[in-house]
Amino acid sequence: MWGKGALIAVLGFTMTFSIYKLNLSKAIFSTDEHISTHYMQTIVAQNAKSGLNMGIYKAWNEAWNTGNFTIAEDACTTIVSAATVGADSLQLMSKAWSYVFDEGHYAQTSQALKVQDSITALFAKETPISHYFWFTNNEGGVQDWNKWITTDTVSGPVHTNSAIYTYNSPVFNEKVTAYKGFSPDPVSSSSTANFYDGWEVGIEIPIPTDMTVLVAAAIIGNGLAPLNTKSIYNIDTSFEFFADGKVARIVGADPPDTVLVTDIAPTGVIYSANDVRVKGVFNGQLTIYTTDDIWFDDDLVYASDPTVNPGSDDILGLIARDEIIVTDNVANNSDCIIQACIFTWNDDFEAENYSTRPLAGELKITGSIVQKNRGRIGNFNATTGIITAGFTRNYQYDTRLITLSPPYYPTISHLRLLSWWE
Repeated sequence: MWGKGALIAVLGFTMTFSIYKLNLSKAIFSTDEHISTHYMQTIVAQNAKSGLNMGIYKAWNEAWNTGNFTIAEDACTTIVSAATVGADSLQLMSKAWSYVFDEGHYAQTSQALKVQDSITALFAKETPISHYFWFTNNEGGVQDWNKWITTDTVSGPVHTNSAIYTYNSPVFNEKVTAYKGFSPDPVSSSSTANFYDGWEVGIEIPIPTDMTVLVAAAIIGNGLAPLNTKSIYNIDTSFEFFADGKVARIVGADPPDTVLVTDIAPTGVIYSANDVRVKGVFNGQLTIYTTDDIWFDDDLVYASDPTVNPGSDDILGLIARDEIIVTDNVANNSDCIIQACIFTWNDDFEAENYSTRPLAGELKITGSIVQKNRGRIGNFNATTGIITAGFTRNYQYDTRLITLSPPYYPTISHLRLLSWWE
């Protein structure tokens, strides 16, 4: 009896162990399937991202904006497509997929499991140059006066087609790009500058020089009106703006007259072939372009201050082919406050007599500054760092310029990410 009982016990144990082994095998097989599926999901996701990167490269370097191409790699197929959205946006989509054997899925469908992933990104193709807080073609070489220093805190995007020079610990809150690099190099131990949104070298962005769209808008706005009465001027003109949306004009030697800005600039653009002088409190949306100089004869601020009211819709663009200048006069020798987008595409923005004018306090600018060559606003002792003539700078980015720009403001071809879906 004992021998028979022992045999039954052994057979029972063997059967139980066999069932356990079978269940264990199924669990291992199921685990293998999950590992394979997870691995393929990772591969597919990586291929979708790689495909989108290739699409961005093709759009930027080859002006590709429509159609699609296919990539086959890692047992994975990826289709990248491009399409224009509206007048100024480009949509890129990368969709990747592959197949993996899944026992449960195969039992139900008699097919392998399809693993797929996709990424869609929307870019602005053209970016108003006013989007940059600071943009220069040339920073002026290795100097003392053109360095960003400890007291500088920059909140908007910065770019130069030359090099950026820093001293001690300036703060850049947005990305900084410089075609010819940085001095000192941000990775060196001698650099203590703070680039909180990163930096990049080798990026060249040509400064816009084609103003035909602006001129055309002024011509349309002028209609059949005589020169120097509406949107087009060919003699020196002064504009003093008022908070009620009006402006006092002095055209040449004529007596001043006061008109609504919207009446003389129905398209939002004024064009001049001579000097333009500006000051006052601006209410509205306007771009002034001259092939000569623009002069700030006194403070020029918005009726609704964007530093107090971020919802302000007042926006003014001042564009000159030649210089943009802060006048050396009594009004400007005790601070000068400017709220505007400043752009001189063939010269610089500077303070008149910057090295000999009296100490003038702060030049406070809220907006953006774009210039071919970096101009000077004051003179200082390079040893002590003390200002000896002109202005100290107090520049602030108008954060509305991320989405808002003056009418018909010049643009650069630059892909700017608007949204991203995965």
